[in-house]
Amino acid sequence: MEETNLQPATDLAAAINRLLEAYFRERVKSHPILSPVLRDATILVTGSVPAGTWDERSDFDVRFILPDADHARLASALKEARLWDPNRDHRVFLEDREPFRRFPGIYLLILSASQLSQQFHFDLPVTLWFYTHSVTYQDPSGLLEAAVQKGNQRFAENLDNLRCEHYYRFRQARNDLVPKIVPRRLTTVLAIKRGEAVQEALRLSFLADGKPYPYDKWLEAMAERETTNGANIVTAVRALIAARELETIEHASKVLRDRVAFALQQGGVSEKWLEQWWLWPSIAP
Repeated sequence: MEETNLQPATDLAAAINRLLEAYFRERVKSHPILSPVLRDATILVTGSVPAGTWDERSDFDVRFILPDADHARLASALKEARLWDPNRDHRVFLEDREPFRRFPGIYLLILSASQLSQQFHFDLPVTLWFYTHSVTYQDPSGLLEAAVQKGNQRFAENLDNLRCEHYYRFRQARNDLVPKIVPRRLTTVLAIKRGEAVQEALRLSFLADGKPYPYDKWLEAMAERETTNGANIVTAVRALIAARELETIEHASKVLRDRVAFALQQGGVSEKWLEQWWLWPSIAP
């Protein structure tokens, strides 16, 4: 598996950090509660801006990560000042709805080290993709770097099983695209199974390359941009989505199946296992 760095050293990252510095200078450093945590916090920009999918409706998403004790003290201070209501959201977040530069607002999310660890435990591929596509302003204690390194190791160790599990789900959904049920139930089942097949096919374009995959909303765009066979898989996905007649759906789903299998073969999954996918988890790839 190709090693995933914490962040690429790009002109975009430098520009984002300059923008973040301007925001801190203008709005945060004068804040009596937030300003004291700036020096020791891990600070990064996440979401659509570093991912390159920003538009004029996108907020500027800033994330702070603090040791548990510091996070608890900050949460208490924000609650006392009535800037954060734990009954509304257990996460500590602040929304700045005043426009800043070309952004309609700023979204500040403040996590503890334990919450960061839980994110990696709950959904490793998505969390790993998310943080490796963020721009880190500072990480003085190495909290984020350590979490990403540990996540990379776990992902590499689980890659074979992830490929098998998602391919199994993909093939099950594809097989159910032409269900033998009464016509009035057909539309709902087709919509469910087609969505499952599309989602798993796009995820597998990343896993075939040994990479984690993003949130669903970015799967299509990032599969084309970041994976070896993503463009071909996305073309087949669009054909399946557009298909209406059962014969057309069946044909489009077979094309998608073949392209996903080809991507996995290129990634090192054996043809024999791909032909006996229904035996998972009894047999290893």
